[in-house]
Amino acid sequence: MALPCTGVILAGGLNKRFDGQNKAFIRIGGKRIVDRLLEVYLGLFEQIVLVTNDPAAYMDVDALIVTDHYSVRSSLNGLHAGLFAAAHEHAFFVACDTPFIKVALIQRLLDTVTPKADIVIPSTSAGYEPMFAVYKKTCLPAMVWQLERDLLKIQGLFRKLRVKTVDEAALRREDPELVSFFNVNSPADLVRAEAIHKQNG
Repeated sequence: MALPCTGVILAGGLNKRFDGQNKAFIRIGGKRIVDRLLEVYLGLFEQIVLVTNDPAAYMDVDALIVTDHYSVRSSLNGLHAGLFAAAHEHAFFVACDTPFIKVALIQRLLDTVTPKADIVIPSTSAGYEPMFAVYKKTCLPAMVWQLERDLLKIQGLFRKLRVKTVDEAALRREDPELVSFFNVNSPADLVRAEAIHKQNG
């Protein structure tokens, strides 16, 4: 059953390490990453939003396409645009270059949402995973405050808002190898992604 939550895909990166090739359209196992994400989202969310500054490239994607509100390029800008467009009080975010997101792990985060939490975020030995997290509409004023001052680090939000974490042990119960956090940033990552795809069938 779809949950009363919006699912957001952030597709605003510059893709410098792929010579400008759009990472959302990279194929792994013959399927575009954006289509892999949509397959997961369609079973979870009542509304799907995709944030991009190239809307024309996504005309075949069944989602609400929105663009950044601020001219500066940053992940925080994308978070703001997606959360602003969300029809629900909460929105789950993921980047467009993460091909192996697990339904069970997203569900774990959604089950952790409480009225007092503004952000629900995975916490591992490597740190927080702000691009695989649930944000509440109450985050918007803090996002605007930072964006208007060119304070673009997402971590700045964590000092202003109520953050609830999901620890690594709980995360690994749903995704033992934490492949949900693996993103394709370079050609070498693409090679590894194909190997993960073959290993997982």
